[in-house]
Order: sequence, then structure tokens, then C-alpha cells
Amino acid sequence: MPVFDPLLKAADLTDEWEGLSFAKLSRNLQQHLTLAGIDDVGTETRYLLAAVFGEDVWQKIANPTQFPQNKRLEELSQLVARRLSREPLSHILGEKGFLTLDLKVNSNVLTPRADTEKLVETALEMTKNQAAGAIIDLGTGSGAVLLAFLSERPNWTGIGVDISAQALEVATHNAKTCDLTDRTSFICSNWNDLPALAYDMLVSNPPYIASDELAALEPEVVQFEPSVALDGGKDGLDAYRCLVAIMQNWLKPQAGFALEIGHTQAKHVTEILRNQSHFADLKIHQDLAGRDRVVSGLYEPK
Repeated sequence: MPVFDPLLKAADLTDEWEGLSFAKLSRNLQQHLTLAGIDDVGTETRYLLAAVFGEDVWQKIANPTQFPQNKRLEELSQLVARRLSREPLSHILGEKGFLTLDLKVNSNVLTPRADTEKLVETALEMTKNQAAGAIIDLGTGSGAVLLAFLSERPNWTGIGVDISAQALEVATHNAKTCDLTDRTSFICSNWNDLPALAYDMLVSNPPYIASDELAALEPEVVQFEPSVALDGGKDGLDAYRCLVAIMQNWLKPQAGFALEIGHTQAKHVTEILRNQSHFADLKIHQDLAGRDRVVSGLYEPK
């Protein structure tokens, strides 16, 4: 069994794997990932092997007489060395699945999480009786939330806003590959500088991690994802205070909004919303793990 070595190089992996069958290579790779502290090593092994050897690699693993070519082992070792350094698998593969979409991701955007699917599902439920409309996504990043919503609402259009031009390059690419370019547009802007326009739905997954908690996050997040998309200030609520103070500028009367939250923040975010008398019908929605994940409501101008 391999021993964890934080200085392990790709060449060392290639040497270690030489002469191994596909079955033994798969077991060895899982052991290395486990020693590096990575979860769900079975899934990650499948993705890494398939990236190099193709989706039919599992047929080769099942055959004890199948052995990989050394040239392909070198390619695999480069990918695995990056993963053992805790670079996110999504960055190594260059994409991440989100609901029905396959999206490009890199170090300029947050990798879409399964928890965020609840934000899309909430927005879809709130608009199920609206045949057409316009949605705005504040802090769009990779465009995951906006594009997933629009893929289920063929008569809607949407705008994604982000302060990072690099993030919007990724979002623009994703809109093209998802065949949604004609119904999306993107704006590089601070929220405070956006023009006042009326939308039928507003969604946002803002930064909500308290500043002093960032260092305790997983290495994949701390070292490889943009802090501007994570850091929510001293108590993690700065973005909500800013957003709630001005988001009526972008909502039609009776329009809905849905905001992703940290699982301990429901009480605090709803209090911030209640301090503004024009937000009503506030609801908390749980993710698949049963944790508070989204706050929704309606804009009711007085």
C-alpha cells in the first residue's frame, strides 16, 4: 500500500504504476486519494481514469489481462499529482455537472455545488405559472444558476451580473455551449452601480462565509477558488445587507426572489429582509441534507 508523500511527483506515480493491470492501477489510485484526505475516492478514481482511458475503462478493469500503455500512465500521473495537491477535480477535468448541464469551471469561479441546485429548484417552483419573463442573477460566477433556470424556462430571458470579468468569460462560454446565448447577457458591475430595471425573478448565491472561517475550509476551496465569491465579511452577512437594501430596484411588484444562504443563517437573513417592509411571504427551503439553504420571498411595494 502506498504511503502518503506530500512531495510526490508525477514521475514517481508513473514509476509506481508501471506493470500494473488496470484493476491494480484502480486500487492503487484509490489508496493514494484516500491517503491525501480526499472523500469519495471511488467516484474520483472513475473520473480520472475515464478522462485518460475513456468511458469504457471499466471493461478493462474487469479484465485481469488488460494493462495500460506507459504513455497513457504518464498522462494520468500528471492529473493525479494535481489532485493529490488538492486542486479541485473540476478544475483538472475542466468541467462540472450541474443539474442537466455540463459547465466549464476554473479558478476564476466557484465550482457549482449540489446544494445550489436548491436555489434553481426554488426559482423554478416560484415561476411555474409564468409562461415568460426575465430573471437577474447577482454574482453569477460560472452562470450555473442562471443557465440551469433558463434551460427549464424556454420563454424566459436572463441577465447575469458579476464583479469579475474573468468569471464572466466562463459564464459566456457556458451560455454558448448550453445553446443559451440568444437568451442571456452578462454585465460586469458592482451591484450598487447597476441600472434600475424591473425583473420577474431575482436569484443570488452571494458570498456568505465569515472572514475568519475561510482558512478552515477545505484546501480545494481555500487555495483554488476565488475568495471574493466566498468572503461574506465579519459575520458572513455583508452581501445580504447590501443586497436587501437595493434589490427592490430590480424587481417588478409581486416579483419573486430567492437567495442561497449558509445553513445557520436563515434567522439572520430573514431578519435583514423583515427590516425592509416591502418584502413579504418569506420562506426557508431545505437542501437534500435537510439543512436550511434558500430564503425566498416576494416584492410588495408599499
